[in-house]
Amino acid sequence: MGVSKMKLSWSELCPDLLRCVYERLSFTDLIRAKSRLPPKRNQNPWLVLFPSNGSHDSNGTCLFFVPEDKDKVYKTRDLGVDFARSRCLATYGSWLLMMDNLWNLNVLNPLTGERIDLPALTEPVVPERFRPMLKSSLACLWIDKKTKDYLVVWTMEHFLVFTKRGINTWRGFSSKYVGGTTGYVQMVYDHKAQKLYAYRLCYGDIKIWCFCGDDEPQEVLKPKAGLFTAEYVNGWINIALTVSGQVLKVSTVVQRSKRWLFRIHKISHVTKKWKEIESLGEEALILDMGITVVAKDIPGIKRNSIYFSGVGDGRADPDNFFVFDLATQNIQRLPQCVFSPIHFSDARWFFPGLRN
Repeated sequence: MGVSKMKLSWSELCPDLLRCVYERLSFTDLIRAKSRLPPKRNQNPWLVLFPSNGSHDSNGTCLFFVPEDKDKVYKTRDLGVDFARSRCLATYGSWLLMMDNLWNLNVLNPLTGERIDLPALTEPVVPERFRPMLKSSLACLWIDKKTKDYLVVWTMEHFLVFTKRGINTWRGFSSKYVGGTTGYVQMVYDHKAQKLYAYRLCYGDIKIWCFCGDDEPQEVLKPKAGLFTAEYVNGWINIALTVSGQVLKVSTVVQRSKRWLFRIHKISHVTKKWKEIESLGEEALILDMGITVVAKDIPGIKRNSIYFSGVGDGRADPDNFFVFDLATQNIQRLPQCVFSPIHFSDARWFFPGLRN
């Protein structure tokens, strides 16, 4: 009687054995290996670190930390002189939205080197005298992994503009003066509903635009203020979208004792007001991207947690990079080896295995 042979894919090996294999691979081979993993085993957030301008490390490369691989960082190929002189405005999936020192934007995949140059910003969309505002601008990125369809929304002070695949120009929204005295501070895009959510600090509201046509904003949500008290040294508010498309408001505060606190609110269907929630359930929040992702039974990602990489000027402080457990209120900091190889100016979580 013959002995049947059981076929076993290498990707089904135990995590510890896979980790031993990964440690012996180059960065390029690592990317190829992880791309062969089943979807559930390739959905982990990575941290990308950008070298400081002028440092000996700023040679057109960046570093990646993959939490699943523990005490190891990976260095990318040379991504060019433009990359070394650029800063990251947003991330989505495997892609980075970069702005160079001439205020030109491009969408770059640092894993493959693929790059999409975006149109130049011309008048009258944003007059020349307002260009210095671009230094403090922020943006939102969405890109389809397969088709490379993309949407980029860019805001600086009072201006809100967008471009997408096929139009080859920047376009203003229905009113160029769409902010307040300080404009928008964060944006997230729900590609399933084709809606952009933009949070305005000065008014404390969220404006929503539908990209399925040329409609005006469809809804304005006005959250209550007063989340912060005198015991807080500093505080920020972010918005995020859950896997199901629900809008969350995430309050981040740091006490004088340097203890970090996070409070999450959602809109009550009954009162139509913000209501605090205690748990994200089987999801994890990637705060940089403004989204939650499924974390149930996925190795390497922690459920009911927030992946945090600082805010504002704190993005260059290693103490501001951690995973926050909402259930225990404890912080899991990253290994020191992540930050020791380079002097970095910015770091962000991104999600190479994100599915559209």
